[in-house]
Amino acid sequence: MSAYTVPDALEARYKGDGMALAATHDGQLLALTYLSDLLPGVELLECDATGHIGAGILDNPRIAPTVRELSALGSVHLGVCSRWEFVEL
Repeated sequence: MSAYTVPDALEARYKGDGMALAATHDGQLLALTYLSDLLPGVELLECDATGHIGAGILDNPRIAPTVRELSALGSVHLGVCSRWEFVEL
């Protein structure tokens, strides 16, 4: 599990506590998108049979364009935003 500080450049994208997708590269947070904006009303904290939180969320076709966009910037991670940090799950 890695934690990334939300940089000043992403201040407008930061909305406080919530589940999010992020793009990172070389230990830096490059982009941030909240899952509540992509999948309103979807329960995102469900676990699969092995206990993985958010299992399959990155494969959801409704967020595929966002995942592709983030992938162009770096590695895509599912995680939680809180206190101006993104923590990868």
